[in-house]
Amino acid sequence: MRSVSILATGSELLDGRVVDTNSNFVAKELAERGLKLKRVLVVDDDMGELVQGLRELSTVSDFIITSGGLGPTSDDLTRDMVAAFFGVGLAEHPDALAHLESFFAKRGRVLDSQNRKQALLPVGASMVPNANGTAPGFAMTKDGGPTVVSLSGVPREFKPMFLDTVLPMIEASSGGIEPIQRATMKTFGLPESTVGRLIEGLKLPKEIVVSYRAAFPEVHLVLKAPKSFDLSAYVVSARDALQNDTIFSEDPAETFLISLQKLLLSKGLTVATAESCTGGMVSELLTRTPGSSAVFQGGIVAYSNEIKERIVGVSRETLDTTGAVSAETVRELAKNVREKFKTSIGISISGVSGPDGGTNAKPVGTFYVGISSEARSFEMKCLYVSERQNVRSYASYVALDLVRRAVLGLPLPEAYPIFR
Repeated sequence: MRSVSILATGSELLDGRVVDTNSNFVAKELAERGLKLKRVLVVDDDMGELVQGLRELSTVSDFIITSGGLGPTSDDLTRDMVAAFFGVGLAEHPDALAHLESFFAKRGRVLDSQNRKQALLPVGASMVPNANGTAPGFAMTKDGGPTVVSLSGVPREFKPMFLDTVLPMIEASSGGIEPIQRATMKTFGLPESTVGRLIEGLKLPKEIVVSYRAAFPEVHLVLKAPKSFDLSAYVVSARDALQNDTIFSEDPAETFLISLQKLLLSKGLTVATAESCTGGMVSELLTRTPGSSAVFQGGIVAYSNEIKERIVGVSRETLDTTGAVSAETVRELAKNVREKFKTSIGISISGVSGPDGGTNAKPVGTFYVGISSEARSFEMKCLYVSERQNVRSYASYVALDLVRRAVLGLPLPEAYPIFR
């Protein structure tokens, strides 16, 4: 099996201006094919450090992919780095020059001397086409050493260059790779530690690799195994261990919000919101995906008691007797907002996000959610101790998860987070 590493270049990756998404993309594509990314090294725009980084990776890698540094400016040093590593010079590559001339001509521009620099490739290198940008990539190997493939660092250019040219090179040289299958279960409500304990209790066979990803406030479980291995029975066991109701999707590309929107659309249901402590976050989540207008009708941010009473219609007696953070208040909020907007479902939240405002009876992190529909209405009290923004985000997801459960007729948990 061939080992693959990445040398990501650029000061912008080290000072926080840019996030290196290319390495993550390569890792996922390799994993799908039973390959593993060996190392990722991020190096500043310094010639000495770049060459040294390439040398370090060459001791453990059959393929080294470099990203970035192929542009026309003085800090684009990748060509010089690779040339120095192989001990060769630079020369204008005819295919690279033709690419640049064509690229500029199609845009009614003349190739200038500054951009012509991008046609310089290390002597002996072959060009890697770049259909989406000016800078062509290149690949080079020498004396049985590693193959170095240099690609544009711009993700929309890097990804097709990798998929169209580099990945086939790696696959062709690796031979005998058994493809990997994977089963994904995206959950909400269970802490990562609980998911881990439940799955570890299954004592899955060694052929199955288990991975977890905490994508707050969700937890994703992935079971991976060779294509020849029958994974189906173990997927069923994993579903049963998680008790199915916490799994909102098994589609790796489907988000919690998309899955909920699909569910509501399939049932022809509409929703409206009345929010206090979340300040409109539920509404924002509901409208984040295209097509949300068919589901979301409107919302009210009823932050003060005056707005809860005057606009949404919560009774003064309820507010005076039980307070704004109570089951009684969210019950009235959810019912009244549903009736005002004439929707299938009303959602309400009221709580103490912090850092101040908590009491012994209602500490910071306490929130109530109300769900109202013709068929099923209920309230739930939750306690999620965290910083203010996390409390608000978690409360918003709880509200939407309760909508999911209500629509599907699933049991309600005793509390969130769910510990089993």
